[in-house]
Amino acid sequence: MRYILCFLLVMYMGLFLPSAEAFCQAKENISVQIGAKSISTTDQFSIQFSVTATEQLPTYRFPEINGFRKLGVSRSKASNFENEQVEQTLTFTQYYQANGPGNVLVPLLELEVNKQVFKIEPFVIVVVPGIEKQDDVSSEIQVPNTVDLANNKPFFLVRSTIDRPYVGQSFTLTMSLYVPSNNTMELSFDRNDIQIPALIQQIRPHNCWEENFNLQVERVLKVTFGGKKYTEYRFFQATYFPLDMHVIQIPSVQLRVLQKVKSTEKRPIFLKSAAFSIHPKAMPKHVLSGRVPVGRYTLVEEIDKNVAKTGDPITYRAKVLGDGNSILWDTKAVASDYFLSFNLLSTERVVFPYRDQMFGNKSDIVRIIPEQAGTFALANYFNWIYFNVDKARFDTLRSKLVLTVKGQPRDRKLDTSLEKGGIYESIEQQDSLEVQWNRWVNWRQLVNFVLIIMFGFIVFLFWRASK
Repeated sequence: MRYILCFLLVMYMGLFLPSAEAFCQAKENISVQIGAKSISTTDQFSIQFSVTATEQLPTYRFPEINGFRKLGVSRSKASNFENEQVEQTLTFTQYYQANGPGNVLVPLLELEVNKQVFKIEPFVIVVVPGIEKQDDVSSEIQVPNTVDLANNKPFFLVRSTIDRPYVGQSFTLTMSLYVPSNNTMELSFDRNDIQIPALIQQIRPHNCWEENFNLQVERVLKVTFGGKKYTEYRFFQATYFPLDMHVIQIPSVQLRVLQKVKSTEKRPIFLKSAAFSIHPKAMPKHVLSGRVPVGRYTLVEEIDKNVAKTGDPITYRAKVLGDGNSILWDTKAVASDYFLSFNLLSTERVVFPYRDQMFGNKSDIVRIIPEQAGTFALANYFNWIYFNVDKARFDTLRSKLVLTVKGQPRDRKLDTSLEKGGIYESIEQQDSLEVQWNRWVNWRQLVNFVLIIMFGFIVFLFWRASK
């Protein structure tokens, strides 16, 4: 009897427990890509990975590349809709800047994602000379009174691109050392790996949403302001969005550098930044305050055809690009009506650094199926509301495309021809009176039922025998 019980238990576990194949499929799917292998000195090389989105953000470590400097990391989130199922993907991209022209042999690289190591085979990057562009920031930097530009000495500065942003409007903080180009002092950094993170914690605002540029090493820029040329060593850069009207206090911080006095002697020099405040401005009283992005936005859209017949699928693509907090864009699908049917195929949010700002865009791909003939302005269906900081009011981006539909009214019967591979594909062609057995699901249920009956019968026999 014991052997019969063990046999039935093994069969039960084999039917109900997931197989090894199922465990393998549950393992997260991570894909790795590298950028163009032929660039100029003004372009950037990139390595990126994509992973299925979960509640917890992935941990990662991008490799170092000899001959390149690490720049910022951009992030994007894409949602694909297949048969009413949503699959979300996160993409992280690390940018690298070449130190100079030449052919760079990149050895075997290792990218670590969620404690998994992905190997990138050796390759060569061809870097050709590019046209260097200087960042003239003379109109942006407000040098505090404590800095004497006439003494031709280096100075340390923490600055913000905006002093009076609206609540929700972006401002960017940078922390940099400025050294005059004709300065003859021989300077070197002093344990920046410990010093810089401590300074960042002191200046980082707390009542703000942060989008960090993730500078791994100092970014070197050639800038001019006050009629003089400087070399800027940028240690930190992040874009912030104030969450309320609380004044943001940026304290004075002190950077320690070493000056070469003799061939074997260096002395520390302490450079202090000036403290300042950022005063967020109140948004107008409106039901959408705090629920839509605040900033400057533009709309780029395209459609694969402006003239179509009823029933023909049309693909519409829209990209909203700007400097606001793009996570606030509404993601609900466009409602279908008697004239047009809409199906959201995918949506993607990308956050990427560009010069002194963090930009974001929201991209949507929508399938349109015309149901009735006529001329339709897509502005009635596609619009994006945001707060325009230049106009100081809520504004709307509207589609400028017009769709012309010809043909007879489309029969509203069920049509699953576009659901390739879906469980409802061609269901409208099936006879609802015809009953068909699913060979796996139904037989599995039948076997489970028989096993349960047998198990109950054996328990009954044991119970009878124990009396």
